[in-house]
Amino acid sequence: MSRIDPRGAVVVVTGAGNGIGAATTKRYAGLGAQVCVVDIDESGAAATAAACRAAGGEAHVFPCDVADLGALRALADTITTTVGPVDVLVNNAGVGVGGPFLDTSLDDWQWLRSINLDAVVHGCHLFGAAMVERGKGHIVNVASGAAYIPNKRMATYCASKAAVVMLSRCLRADWAANHVGVSAVCPGVINTGILDRTRLRGSAIGERAWMAKAFSYSHAPDSVAKAIVGAVAHNRAQVSVGIEAQLAYHGLRLLPGAVHDVLARA
Repeated sequence: MSRIDPRGAVVVVTGAGNGIGAATTKRYAGLGAQVCVVDIDESGAAATAAACRAAGGEAHVFPCDVADLGALRALADTITTTVGPVDVLVNNAGVGVGGPFLDTSLDDWQWLRSINLDAVVHGCHLFGAAMVERGKGHIVNVASGAAYIPNKRMATYCASKAAVVMLSRCLRADWAANHVGVSAVCPGVINTGILDRTRLRGSAIGERAWMAKAFSYSHAPDSVAKAIVGAVAHNRAQVSVGIEAQLAYHGLRLLPGAVHDVLARA
């Protein structure tokens, strides 16, 4: 795959109004990229873009609900027309659902899937087609350590992130001959605002306080941003971020199934 020079590259990041997305756009802006800050929260996106410009970067704000296919299609057309062909797409926007599976609703599943999985599929299709035609580009899909760490209260979230990892691996193989890279980045526990975008159900409702405390002591979003930039620079297939995600990825494969069952129920 041809190396993508971040200087002058057009980089699109979804969910860039805060957390991992904001940190990623700031990193790329600092490297001289033209960053497209995409978020359903226009004020958050504007704040991120202002920080990028303050650091000397070039930033464009694009309000968009990535769960809306029509809006995402319009976004791809607008960015290509007004900014230029996209070199890097970071599918980062995400939400959560927590609680025993039967305490969650099918509406919860459809809502989570529309953002965590469908929006990733749609982004890959809409932006990836032009990359394949040009023979240049890279897509980073932000999954999670939950993609390979089962948890009894996170069935829908874990399933969506596992699907993102497998989609990424398949597209990587599919597009390799066209010099388009695809990476899956799997963060562990990161101090972002995702808890505010998580629907807690059943017994999980009473656990919000300790979840918030755990997130406050977790890894900084910039640790994931650094991994994303590195995944593109070195065309890495999959990167786990955080010691807990790294240990789980390498260690769980060596443990018997009975141990997996115990960990999932913990």
